[in-house]
Amino acid sequence: MTDTDALLGQLLIGKSAIVTGGAQGIGAAISRLFAAHGAAVVVVDNDVAAAALAREVPAITAVIADATDPAVALDLAAHQPDILVNNVGHFLRPPITFVEADPSEWVQLGEINLGHAMRATHAVLPGMIERERGGSIINLTTVEAHRGIPGHTVYATYKAALRHFTRSLALEVGPHGIRVNNIAPDLIETPQVPYTNLVAEQDRHHWPRWAPLGGPGTPHDVAGPALFLASEMSRYVTGTTVHVDGGSDAAGGWFARPNGTWTNRPLNP
Repeated sequence: MTDTDALLGQLLIGKSAIVTGGAQGIGAAISRLFAAHGAAVVVVDNDVAAAALAREVPAITAVIADATDPAVALDLAAHQPDILVNNVGHFLRPPITFVEADPSEWVQLGEINLGHAMRATHAVLPGMIERERGGSIINLTTVEAHRGIPGHTVYATYKAALRHFTRSLALEVGPHGIRVNNIAPDLIETPQVPYTNLVAEQDRHHWPRWAPLGGPGTPHDVAGPALFLASEMSRYVTGTTVHVDGGSDAAGGWFARPNGTWTNRPLNP
């Protein structure tokens, strides 16, 4: 990439990227933005919407497959990516206490929120190192990697583990010019968490109380930071987390009152 390319806004010219879970929501927004900035993007998703996205955006190739399948992870290396976005993740079920949860679900939760990212990264790293072009690995965690979430204890545990996987791996691969970072979203409107349906219209005036920047956020709000972390704009950034949450993590349980003051003991949050 030349300085002229950067000035023209083409931040990923000549780069190749893999985005898991890229068919819809945050993954699709990231894939579209990467393609708009010159990257050749491979979207790995078991949702056939990935094929429609590829037809719409010529720079995107769809691989209709389960990103949690170990065989699929091994195949990713053939695409020789400069950028890997491990976007797949899910609660899998409504909230339930840890005592009531079925231990048989722990393996699936682990695969979709941690295991797939480790395997995909393990598959593509040797090629990244061998090609000596550096690279960027971006893991999508969540605000719950940094705070508790009642009813989703195991989910939060795996997301916290993904956060630390990022930090430790960044130290190992930094000498090869490979950066590893997290994005931790919260309050983002997605197919998994459709705030338009979850928050009644008469309650939407509460958004400034839930997050200093209001909300909800959009998948594009996450795609922008992903572009930064994928590009040379973040050349000296590794092992860290970018919080895309309207300020909810920083608020840390504090809520704004209508008069502009704050409380951590809301009577009617």
